[in-house]
Amino acid sequence: MHSKQLEYFVTAAKKGSIASAARALSIAQPAVSQQLASLEREIKATLFNRSFAGITLTAAGEIFLTHATALLEQMDIAKNAVSEESHSQNRVIKIGLIPSIGNVVSLPLLTEMGKSSERLKVEISTGPSYTIKDWLESKHIDIALTYREAVDEKSTHATPLIQEEMHLVFSASTEKREFEFLRHRAEVSFCELRQVPLLSPGKKDSLGQLIAYYEQKTGVMLNHDHAYSGQLMTGLRQVINGEGVMILPTSAIFHLKESGLVESVKIVEPDMHRTVFAFTDKNAVKQRHIQQALGTIKKVVSAEYDLQHWCGKLEFATSVTKCR
Repeated sequence: MHSKQLEYFVTAAKKGSIASAARALSIAQPAVSQQLASLEREIKATLFNRSFAGITLTAAGEIFLTHATALLEQMDIAKNAVSEESHSQNRVIKIGLIPSIGNVVSLPLLTEMGKSSERLKVEISTGPSYTIKDWLESKHIDIALTYREAVDEKSTHATPLIQEEMHLVFSASTEKREFEFLRHRAEVSFCELRQVPLLSPGKKDSLGQLIAYYEQKTGVMLNHDHAYSGQLMTGLRQVINGEGVMILPTSAIFHLKESGLVESVKIVEPDMHRTVFAFTDKNAVKQRHIQQALGTIKKVVSAEYDLQHWCGKLEFATSVTKCR
């Protein structure tokens, strides 16, 4: 017994004649008759009552139809599973993220995806928030890791990841006397930020928008009229050299802090924070490879949170705020 015999049998049973089954299967009528006769010999039972009017199922045929239909369905499921597995081995997941997020998740994300049994290939691109938005809308990326204000919510599905704390980042060099009032402190009030030269992007960027929001909320205008390229790595070099300070999440600077190049303090009064989301197209979010990628992203975010590389509060699990 093979799948072709089962397919011919089920088609003939549904059509009520061998001629109609042959037309539906696009094969010659004698070939259908031959396969059905062979099937009956193999199972040692008559499956059809044959007449000039057509064919009808015997009692044995009724029983066999139930099982044949189930077998064909299971075969289709098996074929689809194998096809999806084969296709997933060549699947490329394209992830776009802003540099501060990329600094903490890019390497572990590539490592975790490499361990996956699905063997998905990951391509990671970094850029400013407004560029990430354009990439997602034009479908140049499958997943965007960014902030809510940077993405059109109507066409996307948002998965919250972490509510990150914003810290004031400054040079660890003791030669920079203007930063002495910040050293050995765990927190600094937003109002106190007026005392330091701030390097910040324009309001086109989500970080620039966030700073402007807190300035409006508190009525405190910060001193951010200093030359800044808008590039994270360039800004951090300026910070290390003592040319200014930056407002950033710890994800952007944990490696520099561990190396003793910069220091940071949490911004309070009010607490300054923002939530990172994984955004996907609404029509694609249920696809298996997208779900797998989102699961891996959550795993990486959780691990970096536990390592205190990313301070804040996880949004997808019960947790306490870390890095106080």
